[in-house]
Amino acid sequence: MPTKTLSVPLQNATESATAVPAAPTRVGFVSLGCPKNLVDSEVMMGLLQQAGAKLVSGAEEADVIVVNTCSFIASAQQESINTILEMAKHKTAGRARKLVVAGCLVERFRNDIRQNLPEVDAVVGTGELETILAAAGVAPAPAGSRVSVQDSAIAG
Repeated sequence: MPTKTLSVPLQNATESATAVPAAPTRVGFVSLGCPKNLVDSEVMMGLLQQAGAKLVSGAEEADVIVVNTCSFIASAQQESINTILEMAKHKTAGRARKLVVAGCLVERFRNDIRQNLPEVDAVVGTGELETILAAAGVAPAPAGSRVSVQDSAIAG
Protein backbone atom coordinates (compact mmCIF):
# COMPACT_ATOMS: atom_id res chain seq x y z
CA MET A 1 0.00 0.00 0.00
CA PRO A 2 1.39 3.44 -0.86
CA THR A 3 2.66 5.64 1.88
CA LYS A 4 1.78 9.28 2.28
CA THR A 5 4.62 11.68 2.94
CA LEU A 6 4.78 15.43 3.16
CA SER A 7 8.04 16.42 1.57
CA VAL A 8 10.09 18.99 3.44
CA PRO A 9 12.56 21.00 1.38
CA LEU A 10 16.29 20.67 1.96
CA GLN A 11 18.35 23.82 2.35
CA ASN A 12 20.34 24.89 -0.71
CA ALA A 13 24.07 24.38 -0.49
CA THR A 14 24.54 27.63 -2.42
CA GLU A 15 22.41 30.73 -2.58
CA SER A 16 21.74 32.58 -5.79
CA ALA A 17 23.32 36.01 -6.10
CA THR A 18 20.24 37.46 -7.78
CA ALA A 19 17.54 39.18 -5.79
CA VAL A 20 14.40 37.17 -5.11
CA PRO A 21 10.95 38.73 -5.40
CA ALA A 22 9.56 40.25 -2.19
CA ALA A 23 6.84 37.62 -1.99
CA PRO A 24 7.83 34.39 -3.76
CA THR A 25 5.16 31.82 -4.51
CA ARG A 26 4.95 29.38 -1.61
CA VAL A 27 4.62 25.75 -2.77
CA GLY A 28 3.75 22.71 -0.68
CA PHE A 29 4.05 19.08 -1.79
CA VAL A 30 2.28 15.89 -0.85
CA SER A 31 3.99 12.83 -2.33
CA LEU A 32 2.09 9.54 -2.40
CA GLY A 33 3.31 6.09 -3.34
CA CYS A 34 6.67 4.69 -4.26
CA PRO A 35 10.21 6.04 -3.88
CA LYS A 36 10.16 7.13 -7.56
CA ASN A 37 7.32 9.51 -6.75
CA LEU A 38 9.41 10.99 -3.96
CA VAL A 39 12.30 11.48 -6.38
CA ASP A 40 9.95 13.08 -8.93
CA SER A 41 8.65 15.39 -6.18
CA GLU A 42 12.21 16.35 -5.30
CA VAL A 43 12.99 17.10 -8.96
CA MET A 44 9.90 19.32 -9.21
CA MET A 45 10.79 21.03 -5.92
CA GLY A 46 14.28 21.72 -7.23
CA LEU A 47 12.91 23.27 -10.42
CA LEU A 48 10.50 25.44 -8.46
CA GLN A 49 13.11 26.51 -5.93
CA GLN A 50 15.58 27.32 -8.70
CA ALA A 51 12.91 29.57 -10.25
CA GLY A 52 12.48 31.47 -6.97
CA ALA A 53 9.53 29.70 -5.36
CA LYS A 54 9.63 29.08 -1.63
CA LEU A 55 8.99 25.50 -0.54
CA VAL A 56 6.84 25.08 2.56
CA SER A 57 6.14 22.00 4.62
CA GLY A 58 2.47 22.62 5.38
CA ALA A 59 -0.43 22.89 2.96
CA GLU A 60 -1.93 25.66 5.09
CA GLU A 61 1.12 27.84 4.27
CA ALA A 62 1.09 27.19 0.51
CA ASP A 63 -0.09 29.37 -2.34
CA VAL A 64 0.22 26.33 -4.61
CA ILE A 65 -0.24 22.72 -3.52
CA VAL A 66 1.18 19.87 -5.60
CA VAL A 67 -0.14 16.36 -4.99
CA ASN A 68 2.13 13.75 -6.59
CA THR A 69 -0.15 10.75 -6.96
CA CYS A 70 0.00 6.98 -7.17
CA SER A 71 -2.33 4.77 -9.18
CA PHE A 72 -0.71 1.36 -8.80
CA ILE A 73 -3.72 -0.36 -7.23
CA ALA A 74 -7.31 0.66 -6.53
CA SER A 75 -6.62 1.63 -2.91
CA ALA A 76 -3.74 3.86 -4.04
CA GLN A 77 -6.01 5.53 -6.60
CA GLN A 78 -8.62 6.17 -3.91
CA GLU A 79 -6.00 7.55 -1.51
CA SER A 80 -4.78 9.87 -4.26
CA ILE A 81 -8.31 11.15 -4.97
CA ASN A 82 -9.03 11.58 -1.25
CA THR A 83 -5.80 13.54 -0.82
CA ILE A 84 -6.58 15.75 -3.83
CA LEU A 85 -10.01 16.56 -2.37
CA GLU A 86 -8.51 17.17 1.07
CA MET A 87 -5.93 19.57 -0.38
CA ALA A 88 -8.64 21.30 -2.45
CA LYS A 89 -10.16 22.51 0.82
CA HIS A 90 -7.15 24.79 1.19
CA LYS A 91 -8.33 26.65 -1.91
CA THR A 92 -11.74 27.42 -0.45
CA ALA A 93 -10.88 27.79 3.24
CA GLY A 94 -7.20 28.67 3.17
CA ARG A 95 -4.37 30.42 1.43
CA ALA A 96 -3.95 28.17 -1.62
CA ARG A 97 -4.68 29.62 -5.06
CA LYS A 98 -3.76 26.59 -7.14
CA LEU A 99 -3.93 22.83 -6.89
CA VAL A 100 -1.66 20.83 -9.17
CA VAL A 101 -1.95 17.06 -9.54
CA ALA A 102 1.12 15.18 -10.75
CA GLY A 103 2.26 11.61 -11.13
CA CYS A 104 0.86 8.24 -12.08
CA LEU A 105 -2.81 9.07 -11.58
CA VAL A 106 -2.38 11.80 -14.23
CA GLU A 107 -0.77 9.31 -16.61
CA ARG A 108 -3.70 6.91 -16.34
CA PHE A 109 -6.64 9.26 -15.78
CA ARG A 110 -5.65 12.70 -17.15
CA ASN A 111 -8.97 13.35 -18.93
CA ASP A 112 -11.03 12.04 -16.00
CA ILE A 113 -9.17 14.34 -13.60
CA ARG A 114 -9.76 17.34 -15.87
CA GLN A 115 -13.44 16.51 -16.36
CA ASN A 116 -14.40 15.34 -12.87
CA LEU A 117 -12.21 17.32 -10.48
CA PRO A 118 -12.76 21.02 -11.20
CA GLU A 119 -10.76 21.80 -8.04
CA VAL A 120 -7.61 20.81 -9.96
CA ASP A 121 -5.99 23.69 -11.82
CA ALA A 122 -3.25 21.79 -13.67
CA VAL A 123 -1.90 18.30 -14.25
CA VAL A 124 1.69 17.14 -14.70
CA GLY A 125 2.45 13.63 -15.90
CA THR A 126 5.49 11.58 -14.93
CA GLY A 127 7.25 12.34 -18.21
CA GLU A 128 6.66 16.09 -18.09
CA LEU A 129 8.11 17.20 -14.75
CA GLU A 130 9.65 20.30 -16.34
CA THR A 131 6.13 21.70 -16.87
CA ILE A 132 5.72 22.16 -13.11
CA LEU A 133 6.71 25.84 -13.37
CA ALA A 134 3.90 26.67 -15.78
CA ALA A 135 1.46 24.46 -13.86
CA ALA A 136 2.29 26.26 -10.60
CA GLY A 137 2.30 29.70 -12.23
CA VAL A 138 5.96 30.31 -11.40
CA ALA A 139 8.08 32.18 -13.94
CA PRO A 140 11.36 30.50 -14.90
CA ALA A 141 14.52 31.99 -13.41
CA PRO A 142 16.60 34.19 -15.72
CA ALA A 143 19.04 32.01 -17.68
CA GLY A 144 22.14 33.44 -15.97
CA SER A 145 20.88 32.72 -12.45
CA ARG A 146 20.27 28.98 -12.81
CA VAL A 147 22.49 26.55 -10.96
CA SER A 148 22.97 23.23 -12.70
CA VAL A 149 22.95 19.89 -10.89
CA GLN A 150 26.68 19.63 -11.66
CA ASP A 151 27.36 23.04 -10.11
CA SER A 152 25.43 22.08 -6.99
CA ALA A 153 27.41 18.85 -6.65
CA ILE A 154 30.70 20.72 -6.98
CA ALA A 155 29.64 23.35 -4.44
CA GLY A 156 28.49 20.71 -1.95
